[in-house]
Amino acid sequence: MTRTLAFKLLSVSATAILLCLAVTFVAVIYQVRERTVSMTLDQARTDAKATAAGVASQLNNLAGSVKAMASVVERTEVDRAGVTEMLPALIEKFDLVFGSWMLEDVNGFDGKKAAPATATGVNGSGEFTPYWTRGANGLELLVPEVINREEGYFSLPSSTRAGVATEPYVEDEAGGMLMMSIVYPVISAEKLRGVLGVDVGLDTLSAALKDQRPFGVGRVYLQTGQGLWLTAPDKGEIMKPYEFEGDAAVKAAALKGETVILKNVIGVDQEPVFRVVMPFDLPGLNTRWMIVEDVPVAVVSAIVNQQTLILIAGGLVIMAAVIISLLAAVRMFIQKPIGALLKEVSRLSRGDYEQPVGGQDRKDEVGALATSLDSFRNQLAEGRSIEAVAERQRLAAEEQRSQTEAERHAVTETQRKVVMALGKGLQQLADGNLSHRISEEFPGSYAELRDHYNSAVDSLENTVLRLNVTVDTLNAGTREISRSSDHLSKRTEQQAASLEETTAALGEIADKLNESAGNAQLAASKVKTACTEAERSGEVVQKAISAMEGIEDSSRKVSQIIGVIDEIAFQTNLLALNAGVEAARAGEAGKGFAVVAQEVRELAQRSAQAAREIKALISASNDQVGQGVTLVAETGESLDRIAEQVQAIDSLMQQISRATGEQASGLREINTAVNHMDQATQQNAAMVEETTAASAVLNGEANTLSQMISRFVVGRGQISKAA
Repeated sequence: MTRTLAFKLLSVSATAILLCLAVTFVAVIYQVRERTVSMTLDQARTDAKATAAGVASQLNNLAGSVKAMASVVERTEVDRAGVTEMLPALIEKFDLVFGSWMLEDVNGFDGKKAAPATATGVNGSGEFTPYWTRGANGLELLVPEVINREEGYFSLPSSTRAGVATEPYVEDEAGGMLMMSIVYPVISAEKLRGVLGVDVGLDTLSAALKDQRPFGVGRVYLQTGQGLWLTAPDKGEIMKPYEFEGDAAVKAAALKGETVILKNVIGVDQEPVFRVVMPFDLPGLNTRWMIVEDVPVAVVSAIVNQQTLILIAGGLVIMAAVIISLLAAVRMFIQKPIGALLKEVSRLSRGDYEQPVGGQDRKDEVGALATSLDSFRNQLAEGRSIEAVAERQRLAAEEQRSQTEAERHAVTETQRKVVMALGKGLQQLADGNLSHRISEEFPGSYAELRDHYNSAVDSLENTVLRLNVTVDTLNAGTREISRSSDHLSKRTEQQAASLEETTAALGEIADKLNESAGNAQLAASKVKTACTEAERSGEVVQKAISAMEGIEDSSRKVSQIIGVIDEIAFQTNLLALNAGVEAARAGEAGKGFAVVAQEVRELAQRSAQAAREIKALISASNDQVGQGVTLVAETGESLDRIAEQVQAIDSLMQQISRATGEQASGLREINTAVNHMDQATQQNAAMVEETTAASAVLNGEANTLSQMISRFVVGRGQISKAA
């Protein structure tokens, strides 16, 4: 079977292209698989981090409310009944809360060892232990009788004096619900008053995680820091230790707080998966949990298979296009011209020398061959016409043939050198050596081919150098963005925590101001009452002064009357004395009258003596009444001054009350603004995490690009890989 030159060229070209494409496809598919695995695991880490942040945020909000309530109990004089009324708010605010409770210290909530057994929230042993929970008809208050303060829910917060989260447990009395407790100590005047906490049902949280499907078919689980399953591949593994491949690596990751990736782990569907284990801390609770995310290997394989099919299809299209182009080129530049020359040779072999050989106008080897063939035609024509000069023509033809052969050999040698130089240059280019240039001198039109090749390599070298500089700049930028995002994330978290504490403090200050405003209003009311009483006291003093003046006037009148009585007694004594004298003169007949006169005299003397004593008493009373009038007048003046001071105090208390109300209103507005700032800070934290993840992906892409261009060698040497 005769194989044409075109068939041989096409066969060799197709085989070379097929081998190149095969090698390229293997390398590209390997890189695609590695990049796909890396990007998939990066996305899985990002998803796990977001899931962990969501879980921590829910529990952090709940812990913040528990801490705030414990702070209120610490800083206020709330009694047992007040605490009992406060606890249901935690259940009403959070759906995760199964029960809210408080357990007083062994020395009592308020320093008393026991409370009356009939009080609200106090059990039969006199211990204050109210427990609010969700019942069939709403919230129910339970009072546990059995208390064990050695358990972690009391011993941990009381010993550490800080908030804690207990290890999760299964509560049989709640239908086998998976629960945990968040507890904060209540400390007042550096003394433990008790612990306040909530029991959190984890079934809803576990169900939400179990419903997540990363990449559409993945799984998300939750573990404690001790490696116990909270959300497990199988329901029977809840609260059991991790017993899969890589359990030692998982334990080490939990201790160090570092993310670990396990490969070729058999998942819940009995298929190999990539398992991402990411530890995370519950803020302020001294507790560490782990998010476990399974990404099936089939996800990566599907992407790689899809890219492989695309590459194969593209390769087949490229190969078909190249073969068609080669076929057209061979037919146009080789088969057709050579076929025409073969026809001319056949015509000459038949002895037809009349028509000139076609194709002499071509500027390639075919044109030169046609010209030579036409010369040969002319020689044959001349040889036929002149037999005599046949030998000479034969010699001339032989000479011409030799010359043509030499020229053709020279042309062939030139082409061989050109092809070898181009082949060497292309081989260096294929090996990534951009510093190689063709320095050999090419004759004629081949020099332009060499110049075009060198110019193309120069342009490619400059492009690769600029690309390398761009990659270095991109790497530096992404690293700076990543570091800045990390710092910004930490500062945002600190700002969110500070805003939360500020909100709680402002709330407490607002409550205190409201209480102060109420007290100020009450004090103002009391001051008004005191002012009214002072005015009434002034009126009473005025009346007392008037009464004392009346008493003094009456005393003067009584003194005058006593003086009259004294005069009457004196006159009566004189009359009695005269009567006695007259009775003595009368003799025996006047004895009886003398006795009467004597009695009247004695009576008059006693009356005079009594009148003098009464006058002395009235004089002393007048002096004391005068002093009383003076003191009462001074008292009235003092009461007037007190009334003026009370009125001034009343005005000040009114101003204090209004100012306190305005301050409370302002603090409420500040509290609202701080809440908005807290929400904005949390949103900023989420955006910072997204920016960090995006910069990490961009950095990975830049490193990949740097590795791809590092294989090129330029005039300055090997291009270094980006750090």
